[in-house]
Amino acid sequence: MGSLHLNARELLVLATICVIWGFHYVVLKTGVEEIPALLYAAMRMSLVALVMSPFLRWRPGRMGPLLLAGLCFGVLNYAFLFNGIKYATGSAAAIAIQLYVPFATILSIVFLGEKVGWRRTLGIALAFGGVAIVALTREHTSADARIGIGVGLVACSALTEAVGAILVKRLVGFKPQEMLAWFGVIGSVCLWPAALTFEPGALSDLRSAELGIVLGAVAYSALGSSVIGHTAYYWLLQRLPVSLVAPSTLITTLLGIAFSVLFLGEQVGPPFIIGALMALAGVAIVLLRSLGSPAIKNAGGAAAPGAPPASLAEKK
Repeated sequence: MGSLHLNARELLVLATICVIWGFHYVVLKTGVEEIPALLYAAMRMSLVALVMSPFLRWRPGRMGPLLLAGLCFGVLNYAFLFNGIKYATGSAAAIAIQLYVPFATILSIVFLGEKVGWRRTLGIALAFGGVAIVALTREHTSADARIGIGVGLVACSALTEAVGAILVKRLVGFKPQEMLAWFGVIGSVCLWPAALTFEPGALSDLRSAELGIVLGAVAYSALGSSVIGHTAYYWLLQRLPVSLVAPSTLITTLLGIAFSVLFLGEQVGPPFIIGALMALAGVAIVLLRSLGSPAIKNAGGAAAPGAPPASLAEKK
């Protein structure tokens, strides 16, 4: 059983993860403004697959569920998320991705037969209501006309990851590094054809883009967010109860908003603040009431850009 308190090293690691994942919204927004979203996702997952390739293992008879989970965690989630951030602001995306937690709870009711009381029901309603307010705000400095579409796409990413968490729960015998490696491979195999098909000018856009910005953004996403961030997150989950680690998602979101305002010049007026507070309060209620339940214990609490659920750490 993990310790009920964080020592200095664990606190430093947790703070580092929050900063890495919080700043990732700035990186993603910058990256998808340089090149098309699917191309960005394909490049990211290719680098993840390359770096994690030593952990690839073929396990006969058990690959089917892994491939399905890979479609959620390596393909659909990034296709939705990166296109969503293209249209929304980084701060709005940071709020919308929080719907992972209520989505995971709803799926646990449908597929795991979990019972929820009025408090979690209220939390779910607050989270969705808050995100809806954020989606309808018109105070942003960019993408005003399509911010609702962007927030909707990010919400689809959150739903996809919640579905993926249910699939991951059914995987047996896979280590987290193996799953991350396979998700990279599956993402590469699917996202490159998708980018070349649905973004026919993608390669031309890449040639005309600021190559240093693109490569830096892709490297940050693949190495910082995925490899370093996820490895550190798994390390914490091995040492600490989920109840201490999962709430860090709220800190990540607050940092994502702060970084987006500071580095991207985004504006957050009263309507956005009201919606954000509603959404975060709703997620906090669901988290606090669910930490011992299948929704969070088995589906995890990570809700950062490209962050898989905590349940991956249970497979070591």
